[in-house]
Amino acid sequence: MVSIGGDQVLLFGGVDAGGKDDETWVYDLSDNTWTLKSPALKPVARYYHAMAYIGGDQVLLFGGFDISSYNDTWVYDLSDNTWMLKSPATKPSARDYHAMASLGGDQVLLFGGNIYPGVLDDETWVYDLSDNTWALQSPTTKPSARYIHAMACLGGGQVLLFGGYDGANDDETWVYTATPPVKPFVFLANKVTLKRTKQNTPAGDMHSNGTLTVEKGDPSTYNSNLTAVGKITIQKDNTINGNVKSPLSITNQGTVNGTITVGAVANEPLPSDSYTAGGLNKTVPSGGSLTLAPGSYGIVTLNGSGTLKLTSGEYRMNELRYPSGAENGVIEIDLSSGNPVAIKVVSNFQFGQESVVRLLPNGENDSELVTFFTLQSSSVTLGRETYLLGNFNAPNAKVTLVKNSQLRGAICANELIVERDCLFLHHDSPGSLPGPGNLPKAAEEEVIRGHSSLVTEYELEQNYPNPFNPTTVISFHLPVVSDVRLAIYNLQGRLVRTLVNGEYESGKYEVIWDGKNDVGASVATGLYVYVFRAGEFVAKRKLVLMK
Repeated sequence: MVSIGGDQVLLFGGVDAGGKDDETWVYDLSDNTWTLKSPALKPVARYYHAMAYIGGDQVLLFGGFDISSYNDTWVYDLSDNTWMLKSPATKPSARDYHAMASLGGDQVLLFGGNIYPGVLDDETWVYDLSDNTWALQSPTTKPSARYIHAMACLGGGQVLLFGGYDGANDDETWVYTATPPVKPFVFLANKVTLKRTKQNTPAGDMHSNGTLTVEKGDPSTYNSNLTAVGKITIQKDNTINGNVKSPLSITNQGTVNGTITVGAVANEPLPSDSYTAGGLNKTVPSGGSLTLAPGSYGIVTLNGSGTLKLTSGEYRMNELRYPSGAENGVIEIDLSSGNPVAIKVVSNFQFGQESVVRLLPNGENDSELVTFFTLQSSSVTLGRETYLLGNFNAPNAKVTLVKNSQLRGAICANELIVERDCLFLHHDSPGSLPGPGNLPKAAEEEVIRGHSSLVTEYELEQNYPNPFNPTTVISFHLPVVSDVRLAIYNLQGRLVRTLVNGEYESGKYEVIWDGKNDVGASVATGLYVYVFRAGEFVAKRKLVLMK
């Protein structure tokens, strides 16, 4: 039996003197009556099934036993006296003697049970009525496999479990706490900054719990709704095909083909998790491959052109490391089971240049099944020209999606910077990505080329040629991953042009300046100063433009 709200309780099935039963009854405490309901369609007679209140007048039923176990999912609605058979694409295996309880909202938690014949289970599943999905959860710790246990809703996304049989009678008390659901944003952070892009066309809603800035476009178009708790700034040459809302003033120099609203915007919680890792260190050789089973590991190193092969399940790693200069690394995930994968990193998660997330067998269509999570507070770099599929959660870190990268999925971070010429689509956005290495290269006014040769110290080189007309090359060296700013100033100290502003991996870089300022106008003949800042390192040199 299970409550269906108010003073009413639903009963279904069981065994009576005549055998197993398929009757549906409702008890009403207010008038002390049992009423036999007669829905046209209903589950077949069974027992040892589980039911849980979803909300409103609705109840979820899963599994049970007749001559074998079931794995069908039914929802009963008292308001119209109907049982509806649901057909989620993925669901728990057939079982009986399991337990379920409401998590609040439209969600129900299922744990354990007996997978006929006689195999005890320790899986944790959540059913969401709003999108008719069963999702396998992967908590770091959980009760041992058991059945004939009991669970109850505590409220606030928590469920209590007590007892059961796991080979002996058990007296353990467990509490499950659901991770607050993250709304379907392509970007969710406490601060969001978008650089200009010419890609056609980034899509997905964005939210910032602080400021949200869309820098000068190229021109750029976004199929997005923008919300922020702090100030929203949309600079010129940007088109927003969506609504824009903030409780503060909104600076708009672009085009918004939607509604601009100054009004209350709620803080959106970032995803949270707690876990540890440890175990053997693993290395993917350059140009080779390594297959890992779900489990706990120490440092996992992916060398250049190597392929790390994973499958559905949970992976925990102290670090997922790309050596300096490594390129073309592949994380290949086999999702043919239809179950999700979680790659949880404790302290150091990075993607090298031109890295690829490859999903088998359905590619982009399975992006929602993939979650990368890191607890680190140090910066996360998703390298230049990467191809990324899945959810990327770094709630304590600044994340940089580096230039010319592709994303199908979502990024949640403390701070998010999306560099120039990236193409991003939410899981639900129409269209598809061009594919690894196939993102059109936008025509650029300046080109940055990274070299992977060993660098031991910071250096800013003299530009060449100097004097110059119409272009000159400025080179700098980075011994480690660094936040870099390279800018041109006139002799009065006024900013003329920002050439580089973001986080870059170690290596040698060249930047071409075409003698134009930040608004694209050619500057006058004369002497200028270029200033390079990388971490605590600062250097400056002079250059001459002659026409």
